[in-house]
Amino acid sequence: MPQRIIGVSKRLIEVAKKEFLEKGFEGASIRTIACEADTSPRAVYTRFENKEELFAAVIEPVYSDFIKMFNEDKILYWNMARRKDFSKNPEEYYLRYLDYAYFHKDQFVLILQKSKGTRFEHFTRNLCEIDLTELNKQLPEILEDFKKFQKDKSTQLFLSTITYSFYNALFAPLIEGVELDVAKSYITKLTQFYNDGILANLKNFADLFDFA
Repeated sequence: MPQRIIGVSKRLIEVAKKEFLEKGFEGASIRTIACEADTSPRAVYTRFENKEELFAAVIEPVYSDFIKMFNEDKILYWNMARRKDFSKNPEEYYLRYLDYAYFHKDQFVLILQKSKGTRFEHFTRNLCEIDLTELNKQLPEILEDFKKFQKDKSTQLFLSTITYSFYNALFAPLIEGVELDVAKSYITKLTQFYNDGILANLKNFADLFDFA
Protein backbone atom coordinates (compact mmCIF):
# COMPACT_ATOMS: atom_id res chain seq x y z
CA MET A 1 0.00 0.00 0.00
CA PRO A 2 1.54 3.36 -1.04
CA GLN A 3 2.31 5.78 1.77
CA ARG A 4 0.57 9.13 1.93
CA ILE A 5 2.71 12.11 1.05
CA ILE A 6 3.48 14.16 4.16
CA GLY A 7 1.99 17.63 4.19
CA VAL A 8 -0.80 17.05 1.66
CA SER A 9 -3.59 17.12 4.26
CA LYS A 10 -2.31 20.39 5.70
CA ARG A 11 -2.04 21.93 2.25
CA LEU A 12 -5.53 20.74 1.33
CA ILE A 13 -7.00 22.33 4.46
CA GLU A 14 -5.24 25.63 3.75
CA VAL A 15 -6.44 25.71 0.13
CA ALA A 16 -9.93 24.53 1.11
CA LYS A 17 -10.27 27.36 3.62
CA LYS A 18 -9.58 29.88 0.88
CA GLU A 19 -12.03 28.17 -1.51
CA PHE A 20 -14.79 27.92 1.12
CA LEU A 21 -14.32 31.55 2.16
CA GLU A 22 -14.59 32.68 -1.43
CA LYS A 23 -17.41 30.45 -2.67
CA GLY A 24 -19.10 28.98 0.40
CA PHE A 25 -19.53 25.26 1.01
CA GLU A 26 -22.06 24.68 -1.76
CA GLY A 27 -20.11 26.62 -4.38
CA ALA A 28 -16.70 25.19 -3.50
CA SER A 29 -15.18 22.60 -5.83
CA ILE A 30 -13.15 19.61 -4.69
CA ARG A 31 -11.53 19.55 -8.12
CA THR A 32 -10.44 23.19 -7.75
CA ILE A 33 -9.16 22.57 -4.22
CA ALA A 34 -7.16 19.56 -5.38
CA CYS A 35 -5.71 21.46 -8.33
CA GLU A 36 -4.71 24.45 -6.17
CA ALA A 37 -3.08 22.06 -3.69
CA ASP A 38 -1.11 20.38 -6.50
CA THR A 39 -2.80 17.03 -5.97
CA SER A 40 -5.79 15.05 -7.25
CA PRO A 41 -9.46 14.77 -6.18
CA ARG A 42 -8.65 11.17 -5.30
CA ALA A 43 -6.06 12.41 -2.79
CA VAL A 44 -8.77 14.56 -1.20
CA TYR A 45 -11.20 11.66 -0.80
CA THR A 46 -8.46 9.40 0.57
CA ARG A 47 -8.10 11.84 3.45
CA PHE A 48 -11.62 13.21 3.83
CA GLU A 49 -14.79 11.17 3.39
CA ASN A 50 -16.57 13.96 1.51
CA LYS A 51 -16.62 17.72 1.01
CA GLU A 52 -18.42 18.30 4.32
CA GLU A 53 -15.69 16.48 6.23
CA LEU A 54 -13.10 18.67 4.52
CA PHE A 55 -15.13 21.72 5.59
CA ALA A 56 -15.22 20.32 9.14
CA ALA A 57 -11.44 19.89 9.10
CA VAL A 58 -11.08 23.58 8.21
CA ILE A 59 -13.21 24.84 11.12
CA GLU A 60 -12.02 22.35 13.73
CA PRO A 61 -11.04 22.42 16.54
CA VAL A 62 -12.37 26.00 16.72
CA TYR A 63 -15.99 24.89 16.42
CA SER A 64 -15.82 22.08 19.00
CA ASP A 65 -13.81 24.17 21.47
CA PHE A 66 -16.38 26.95 21.28
CA ILE A 67 -19.33 24.58 21.84
CA LYS A 68 -17.48 23.05 24.81
CA MET A 69 -16.85 26.50 26.30
CA PHE A 70 -20.47 27.52 25.71
CA ASN A 71 -21.86 24.39 27.41
CA GLU A 72 -19.51 24.75 30.37
CA ASP A 73 -20.55 28.38 30.80
CA LYS A 74 -24.23 27.40 30.92
CA ILE A 75 -23.50 24.92 33.70
CA LEU A 76 -21.45 27.53 35.57
CA TYR A 77 -24.16 30.18 35.18
CA TRP A 78 -26.94 27.98 36.55
CA ASN A 79 -24.78 26.66 39.40
CA MET A 80 -24.20 30.29 40.41
CA ALA A 81 -27.88 31.18 39.90
CA ARG A 82 -29.01 28.41 42.25
CA ARG A 83 -26.71 29.92 44.89
CA LYS A 84 -28.21 33.38 44.17
CA ASP A 85 -24.75 34.39 43.02
CA PHE A 86 -25.09 36.96 40.22
CA SER A 87 -21.62 38.46 40.65
CA LYS A 88 -20.72 37.70 37.05
CA ASN A 89 -22.46 40.00 34.58
CA PRO A 90 -24.09 38.19 31.63
CA GLU A 91 -22.15 40.30 29.13
CA GLU A 92 -18.87 38.85 30.46
CA TYR A 93 -19.73 35.51 28.86
CA TYR A 94 -20.67 37.05 25.52
CA LEU A 95 -17.64 39.34 25.40
CA ARG A 96 -15.50 36.23 25.79
CA TYR A 97 -17.35 34.57 22.91
CA LEU A 98 -16.77 37.65 20.79
CA ASP A 99 -13.04 37.66 21.59
CA TYR A 100 -12.87 34.01 20.62
CA ALA A 101 -14.77 34.59 17.36
CA TYR A 102 -12.57 37.53 16.35
CA PHE A 103 -9.41 35.58 17.19
CA HIS A 104 -10.66 32.79 14.89
CA LYS A 105 -12.32 35.10 12.39
CA ASP A 106 -11.93 32.97 9.25
CA GLN A 107 -13.44 29.91 10.91
CA PHE A 108 -16.35 31.92 12.28
CA VAL A 109 -17.04 33.56 8.92
CA LEU A 110 -17.18 30.05 7.48
CA ILE A 111 -19.50 28.82 10.22
CA LEU A 112 -21.80 31.85 10.18
CA GLN A 113 -21.93 32.69 6.48
CA LYS A 114 -20.45 29.92 4.35
CA SER A 115 -21.74 26.70 5.91
CA LYS A 116 -25.09 26.30 4.12
CA GLY A 117 -25.48 22.66 3.16
CA THR A 118 -23.47 21.37 6.12
CA ARG A 119 -24.36 20.25 9.63
CA PHE A 120 -22.93 23.56 10.87
CA GLU A 121 -25.32 25.87 9.02
CA HIS A 122 -27.70 26.36 11.98
CA PHE A 123 -24.93 27.37 14.39
CA THR A 124 -26.71 30.27 16.13
CA ARG A 125 -29.98 28.34 16.30
CA ASN A 126 -28.11 25.47 17.94
CA LEU A 127 -26.64 27.86 20.54
CA CYS A 128 -30.12 29.10 21.28
CA GLU A 129 -31.44 25.56 21.66
CA ILE A 130 -28.61 24.68 24.05
CA ASP A 131 -29.53 27.76 26.09
CA LEU A 132 -33.28 27.00 26.09
CA THR A 133 -32.73 23.31 26.88
CA GLU A 134 -30.65 24.24 29.92
CA LEU A 135 -33.21 26.88 30.93
CA ASN A 136 -36.10 24.40 30.75
CA LYS A 137 -34.07 21.89 32.75
CA GLN A 138 -33.45 24.45 35.50
CA LEU A 139 -36.88 26.08 35.68
CA PRO A 140 -38.55 23.40 37.84
CA GLU A 141 -35.84 23.98 40.45
CA ILE A 142 -35.77 27.77 40.44
CA LEU A 143 -39.43 28.74 39.93
CA GLU A 144 -41.61 29.07 42.98
CA ASP A 145 -44.67 27.91 41.04
CA PHE A 146 -43.54 25.97 38.01
CA LYS A 147 -47.05 24.69 37.25
CA LYS A 148 -48.29 28.26 36.94
CA PHE A 149 -45.44 29.05 34.57
CA GLN A 150 -46.25 25.97 32.46
CA LYS A 151 -49.75 27.35 31.90
CA ASP A 152 -48.44 30.75 30.83
CA LYS A 153 -47.85 30.09 27.14
CA SER A 154 -47.26 33.75 26.27
CA THR A 155 -44.31 33.99 28.68
CA GLN A 156 -42.84 30.75 27.33
CA LEU A 157 -43.21 32.02 23.77
CA PHE A 158 -41.65 35.35 24.74
CA LEU A 159 -38.61 33.68 26.34
CA SER A 160 -38.12 31.42 23.33
CA THR A 161 -38.53 34.19 20.73
CA ILE A 162 -36.32 36.71 22.53
CA THR A 163 -33.59 34.09 22.97
CA TYR A 164 -33.59 33.19 19.27
CA SER A 165 -33.44 36.90 18.39
CA PHE A 166 -30.51 37.44 20.75
CA TYR A 167 -28.37 34.67 19.27
CA ASN A 168 -29.22 35.71 15.72
CA ALA A 169 -27.83 39.17 16.56
CA LEU A 170 -24.85 38.02 18.64
CA PHE A 171 -22.22 37.82 15.90
CA ALA A 172 -23.51 40.70 13.76
CA PRO A 173 -20.34 42.81 14.38
CA LEU A 174 -18.08 40.10 12.97
CA ILE A 175 -20.33 39.63 9.94
CA GLU A 176 -20.43 43.40 9.37
CA GLY A 177 -16.64 43.58 9.69
CA VAL A 178 -16.50 46.19 12.46
CA GLU A 179 -13.51 46.62 14.77
CA LEU A 180 -13.35 44.56 17.96
CA ASP A 181 -13.68 47.55 20.32
CA VAL A 182 -16.86 48.64 18.52
CA ALA A 183 -18.10 45.04 18.61
CA LYS A 184 -17.55 44.84 22.37
CA SER A 185 -19.53 48.03 22.92
CA TYR A 186 -22.30 46.54 20.76
CA ILE A 187 -22.35 43.27 22.73
CA THR A 188 -22.60 45.14 26.03
CA LYS A 189 -25.55 47.15 24.71
CA LEU A 190 -27.19 44.09 23.18
CA THR A 191 -26.89 42.00 26.34
CA GLN A 192 -28.15 44.80 28.57
CA PHE A 193 -31.03 45.50 26.18
CA TYR A 194 -32.22 41.90 26.20
CA ASN A 195 -31.74 41.44 29.93
CA ASP A 196 -33.57 44.67 30.72
CA GLY A 197 -36.30 43.75 28.26
CA ILE A 198 -36.78 40.33 29.81
CA LEU A 199 -36.91 41.78 33.32
CA ALA A 200 -39.36 44.49 32.29
CA ASN A 201 -41.68 42.03 30.58
CA LEU A 202 -41.54 39.52 33.43
CA LYS A 203 -42.06 41.99 36.26
CA ASN A 204 -45.70 40.92 36.50
CA PHE A 205 -44.48 37.41 37.22
CA ALA A 206 -42.37 38.29 40.24
CA ASP A 207 -43.89 35.36 42.09
CA LEU A 208 -42.34 33.11 39.48
CA PHE A 209 -38.92 34.73 39.09
CA ASP A 210 -36.54 35.99 41.73
CA PHE A 211 -34.96 39.09 40.17
CA ALA A 212 -33.78 40.65 43.40
